Amino acid sequence: MKEYLLKSKKKKLKGIILTKRSFYKILKIIKKKKIFNFRINIKKSGCAGFKYNLEYCNKIKNKDIIFNKKKIKLIVSKKKIKFIDGIKIDFIKNKFQKSFKFSHKKIKNTCGCGESFQINTKIL
Repeated sequence: MKEYLLKSKKKKLKGIILTKRSFYKILKIIKKKKIFNFRINIKKSGCAGFKYNLEYCNKIKNKDIIFNKKKIKLIVSKKKIKFIDGIKIDFIKNKFQKSFKFSHKKIKNTCGCGESFQINTKIL
């Protein structure tokens, strides 16, 4: 499956990978809602400890890092970049759910439902 690499101006960062499904889903949201900025965040949540989420972003702060390609801008807080740089985002659609799925080499274990995960602190 084709993948799209979103890069930032910071050369040392790996970037963010979007699968073809997630890339076109985000473009569809941009076209429909006229929202161009999305924030990728990591928060304490769930039974395993942490959860990634993708949300609309109205305000870009000075210390934010912007990854972009075409019309898509993904915003990451400088504080959380070590947990997000190199992440791969897919969009899953089946009979029961539609959601973005995040995968990263820093994820150690996931909970049974797949909503939350533990971070492998050895590679931080």
